[in-house]
Amino acid sequence: MIRDRMLRIGILGVLSTIPGEIASRIFVHFGFGKFGIYELSSLIITFNRPVITIGLMVDFLVSSVFAILLYFIFEKFGSCHLVIKTTVGSLFAWLVCELLFTTLIEGKYIDIRPINDYYSHIFSTIIFGITLGLLLKKFIFKS
Repeated sequence: MIRDRMLRIGILGVLSTIPGEIASRIFVHFGFGKFGIYELSSLIITFNRPVITIGLMVDFLVSSVFAILLYFIFEKFGSCHLVIKTTVGSLFAWLVCELLFTTLIEGKYIDIRPINDYYSHIFSTIIFGITLGLLLKKFIFKS
């Protein structure tokens, strides 16, 4: 078992991205969205070539750092209502990332995405937040 708490929290953050990516891939498969979460994340590096593997690495790094930051916040201010807090925190992070992405990449390097893409990513972000909250509750903040 991994004894390093930060490493465990980072791994939980990484694992939390998988259900959200599955949901976004389902949306893309049925034509509701244009890009999956990992593809969109890869555009931060590649600008106009969505690649799942690069997006996977970017998303894993961001989600592990995000989970560790949330852990420090919860240690300082309390961890009650963990699932709600992680979901709201992930929605806020989505908003910040989406603003940066839209400002820097969209329209310049790729075409403007359809509005459905935003909805599919919001839904995937909510799934990420719920998953992260449940995992943190089960493995880190045991009652």
